[in-house]
Amino acid sequence: MKYFLSIPALLLSMLSTKISAQINDTIADKIHEEYSSERLFKSRINVNPASNIDARKHSITMFNLFTEISNTPLEIQQKGKGKNLWGAEARTLQKLDNQTVVWGNASYSQGKSKQVVWNENADYDLIYPYVAADSVGGDMKFENYSFSGGYSKQINTFTIGITGRYRASLSYRDVDPRPKNTTANFSLALGVNKMMFRKFKVGVYLDAEKYTQKHYLSFVSNQGFPTIYNMGGLGNYNELLSGKLRQAYYEGWSYSGGLQIFEPSNRNWYINIGLRKFTLDKLLTEYTDLNASKINEQQFSFSLGKFFETGKLLWGISMDGTSTERKGTENLFLNDNSRNYLKIGSVEKYSHKMNNVLLKGLLKFGNGNVKSSILPYVGWMQSKEKYTSPLSTIDLSSLIYGSDYQWVKTFKNNQTLSVLLGLSVTDVYNKNGVFNNSGKPSINQMLQENYAYQSSGFWQSKLDINFHFSVPVIKNAYVGTKIIYSNFNNGNNVLFAATIGSIF
Repeated sequence: MKYFLSIPALLLSMLSTKISAQINDTIADKIHEEYSSERLFKSRINVNPASNIDARKHSITMFNLFTEISNTPLEIQQKGKGKNLWGAEARTLQKLDNQTVVWGNASYSQGKSKQVVWNENADYDLIYPYVAADSVGGDMKFENYSFSGGYSKQINTFTIGITGRYRASLSYRDVDPRPKNTTANFSLALGVNKMMFRKFKVGVYLDAEKYTQKHYLSFVSNQGFPTIYNMGGLGNYNELLSGKLRQAYYEGWSYSGGLQIFEPSNRNWYINIGLRKFTLDKLLTEYTDLNASKINEQQFSFSLGKFFETGKLLWGISMDGTSTERKGTENLFLNDNSRNYLKIGSVEKYSHKMNNVLLKGLLKFGNGNVKSSILPYVGWMQSKEKYTSPLSTIDLSSLIYGSDYQWVKTFKNNQTLSVLLGLSVTDVYNKNGVFNNSGKPSINQMLQENYAYQSSGFWQSKLDINFHFSVPVIKNAYVGTKIIYSNFNNGNNVLFAATIGSIF
């Protein structure tokens, strides 16, 4: 962890020796590149750390303070009803010369997730369905830390790259039930690409990640406490392991790799193919690290794009897709006594298959001071979640379509205004849910409310504004705000975010 804490300071110190190389990098150019829809479209190539050498034309360093307030009454109960948070972030990418690039990021945030029920763990999307759960829940406070850094170097026709990331978090509640969750992610990625025939690059990358979560649940009240369920998916739970268990340890490994081919000078076309495998064990530390369950997940992903430029007009099309299958295996035990569990077998009961495809377009036009972009898109999403015995299923298919419009203008004294407007519709055209209703009434109610949200269509609008200016004390400052409004048939969700920072 100490190594990653030093990365941002190291990169900034390296920056001080390279100021002369950045004389031609005007602030206006950096700002336009930061908000460039074209750059964001082509950023999928950067999954390979070796490809970061072509990620930007200008060096950039940004620091900002941010806050976010969201109210999401329409959400699955395990994720809560919104968040209040604030934090700080610093990030930099420096082109030391034409063949060398370094980058680093550091961030901190704290806040609370509101009204989290049926989930006493952190990182629900990563460890589900095997969470500790109860019907009481409440607000969950959290702190998040993140550090990363990387290096890319071109050597003749080869380019090599390496990047490391570390993330840690603490989440807890001050009233009963009182969970305390500490998590840590550490990952390392290596990549290489080679120029072929002086026309395109072929690259490969490998990424490995270690994940851990320590969970501890306590009660102070002497008046009794709710049952703690060891959930297994879609409202089902392990009766033998539920009740008094209050400690758990999650340990997971992720391995991924991919192949990419792209045109390097302007990234006018690219193809990415990736594979990822993730495994996670849940250990009950109160019972000599009893292995209660295991997750196996495999994911295939692809992205491709083609772009054309005619005078001041740039247009293109891209497609991204993922196919993910998550399987959950529960171990079976014989309970000899209250402290001795003998494993007698295992059974695969849970599965979740997800397929997503998103087709996006880009039309960019304008002169040097004013640029506009239109970004239409259409996508298809399918989710099939199943628990075999007793049988429970959720089968959903959705279409999403919409468009964003972005406008960026530079005024005198490098004052720059960026405005993004967006509107989209999510249409759930196929839905089917079958639940085991023989369980607890409170669990059945949770399942029905979650399904009502998951199977609901909605429309969403967003507004994102950022204004860059200079003041006597802070040069190259900016302020920003974002509002996202989601409208359902029986209510709405709202997110508001604000940012203040500096770019240089």
